[in-house]
Order: sequence, then structure tokens, then C-alpha cells
Amino acid sequence: MALSLVKTGAIAATALILSVSGAFAATYGSVNYDTKVKKSWFSGSATVTWVEEGDYVKIIDYTKKNGGWFRIDPPGPSNAGWVKKSAIDLDVYDDDYDDNPGVEFCFTGPLGGYVCLNN
Repeated sequence: MALSLVKTGAIAATALILSVSGAFAATYGSVNYDTKVKKSWFSGSATVTWVEEGDYVKIIDYTKKNGGWFRIDPPGPSNAGWVKKSAIDLDVYDDDYDDNPGVEFCFTGPLGGYVCLNN
């Protein structure tokens, strides 16, 4: 019984990873212009913090709502939030940016936990 549950969990996790893996080819982006980071994905939402042009940020999520917004995690404690999709350039690569761990996929797991996989 326990082995059966482990197999089922492994198959479900593999399917989830494969379905999510195409969602973000890049998990880090460069900020195109100084912009507010919002608590939610609309302009009237409270401002959490600011990011500046050229900052590198971790991409956590995306929504097509209200013209498209990225949920980002800029450096610093407790300041994750949403920015308009036009504010982020996903097609960047900078040899001087050493904190980029490579390809990383993050998602909410089947039991509600946050899971990240990287190479």
C-alpha cells in the first residue's frame, strides 16, 4: 500500500513538473524601467517596494489578467509582488550576474507546499 502511494506520488510529481517546465524558459529577468512592485496584479493595488532599471529579479508567477503581470521576488526580505509584464525582460543573460543558479522551476506542490527544482 505505501509503495503504491509513493509510485502514485512520483508519477503525479513527474507529470506536474513536465507540465510546468514549459511555463517559464527563464526564471530570472531584468527590469526594463524603474517601477513599483504591487501587492496584487492591478495598478490600484498597494505598492510593496520599487525596482530599478537593470535590477535582476526572480520570476515567481505570471497572470494574463489586466494586460499581463509577473510576480517577482526582488532582492530583500518580504517584498515579492507584481509588476506589469512590460517591466521585465526575460531574454537577458549577463556573465557578471553570479547569483543566477541556472534553470529553476518553482510551483505550488500537490499538498500546498512551494517546490523549486533547479539544475
